[in-house]
Amino acid sequence: MSDPCIVGRLGGDTATGVYVHVDGTPEAMLDRLGRITARDGIERTLATITGRHYGWAYLWPELDDGDAETNLGLPLHKGRVIPGYGFSYTIGPRMNRYTLDDARSHPLIGWAYFLDPAGGDIHWYDTRPGAATAGHVVTVWSRS
Repeated sequence: MSDPCIVGRLGGDTATGVYVHVDGTPEAMLDRLGRITARDGIERTLATITGRHYGWAYLWPELDDGDAETNLGLPLHKGRVIPGYGFSYTIGPRMNRYTLDDARSHPLIGWAYFLDPAGGDIHWYDTRPGAATAGHVVTVWSRS
């Protein structure tokens, strides 16, 4: 199972995110988003993640070209490693501008993560069928 999610910018009713195919569970994604955000700051993190219109296979800060090709078997003809972030698709359907409602109605997306540029927090939601609609907030303490 791949555990897809969306990651994007918090913005009230206009919060939108980009699709991430693998490891979208809170156990994996909150740690990775926290490390990336602490290293690069909210705005650079958001620009890099949401600027990839075709989505991501992985948000995985330690991923390198060797991992992508030999260990994971990623389709290098469909994307590239973005150092410090993961593997982004460069072709395919546009998989950005997903809202929280889109995530809740999508049959594959199980979680949504929105970074708050004003406060630096990560607001996340379990969007699987039957999950509570209330969100959760995690603070990234060592953000730049």
